[in-house]
Amino acid sequence: MPTLIRRLEESDSVADFDSGDEALNRYLQRHAWNNQQKSSIGVTYVAVAETAPKLVLGYFTLATCSIARDILPRRAVRGLPAYDLPMLLLARLAVDARYKGRGLGQALLAEALRIALRVSQNVGCRGVIVDAYPAAVAWYERYGFRSIEGGKGNSIRMYLDVRTIHLAQQHD
Repeated sequence: MPTLIRRLEESDSVADFDSGDEALNRYLQRHAWNNQQKSSIGVTYVAVAETAPKLVLGYFTLATCSIARDILPRRAVRGLPAYDLPMLLLARLAVDARYKGRGLGQALLAEALRIALRVSQNVGCRGVIVDAYPAAVAWYERYGFRSIEGGKGNSIRMYLDVRTIHLAQQHD
């Protein structure tokens, strides 16, 4: 099924979205639009089918953040100033359970990383941070994310250096 990834629109159909995770569903259904349009604290991107351009199949949300330089691996911060570093936070990523197993999560992550590259070139950010559910850690590791100190609740904080994203893009 050919899909398109674009910014969330107010008219998108999110009411029936079900990733199997109530917190991820609730965020998309109740908070994503307000956080994007009214609060300016996160931007949500959705995957939609070309044949059903308002039906959300999956989504991710990006926001900015910063982290202490000391939290990152030494090789990632060599030569950088000794203060907090700007990052892009992959705040959420979810696929509707009816569309799992079709590479949609990978496509959403790839788009988030392309955006991270643009941000690093236009604004500045050293990498991408995600607070992954323990069950998702191995999935993120396949794309180069590495565990670092931090995380909220039972999540595992992970980091991907923007230089790694850039090198991977050059080899595509």
